[in-house]
Amino acid sequence: MSMFNPKLFIIMKTVLLKITVCLALLGCSVSIYANGFVKPDDEPQTENKIKKADIPTYTAQKVYVLDENNQRIKNEDGTDKYYVELIRTSDGVRVSPEVAEAQSKQINQAILAIATKAGLATLSGALSGGKKGALVGLAVGLGLSVDDIILVIQLKKDMGKQKKALEAYRKSFDEEGYPIAAQVDSKTLKALDISDDNAVEKTTAQIQEELNKPEYSTPVKNESIDALLEAATKA
Repeated sequence: MSMFNPKLFIIMKTVLLKITVCLALLGCSVSIYANGFVKPDDEPQTENKIKKADIPTYTAQKVYVLDENNQRIKNEDGTDKYYVELIRTSDGVRVSPEVAEAQSKQINQAILAIATKAGLATLSGALSGGKKGALVGLAVGLGLSVDDIILVIQLKKDMGKQKKALEAYRKSFDEEGYPIAAQVDSKTLKALDISDDNAVEKTTAQIQEELNKPEYSTPVKNESIDALLEAATKA
């Protein structure tokens, strides 16, 4: 009498096949990086390309206008004439609202592109649990280090706040920083951290000199910004 059992043979064959597939997948998984677009032999950059201090941010400075006798100029209603200038914190240079807004928008778009590529799940795991390995594949694909990716994501919140502050500035002040209306909304003053506590005084000659400087109408350039924008084109 034959001991061969067809049903048992089929069951054993199925089990062995599943084990083989699982082992194969396990062997391959060690070569698969996050986001799945790099080769097993690829390695991320070890040198950071983006420095936080190089990414331009802006502070608002209240300035009272002085005449040639160093006396504050008055408005028609008798109040002291003032304007609010935008200072780039990375180099302390006054820039035009157009330059600040345009460069801020460009950097915001780059950061959002990289953040989208990272994905919320990968991002959450990397930042909350310290599992940088989840971002290795993305770093390789963008030509950055893993720390660069994490820094970009951390900058996302800061740049979002700055975007809102600049929008508030544009609604309340003209091209040279003078108030559009007699009274500036208190929420705008708070958003821009504008007060008499940090106000300064400048003569009309000093103000004109600043407006004529090339830096006033020129966005800042550095290696960190170049690396960020280049990475965004790959995202």
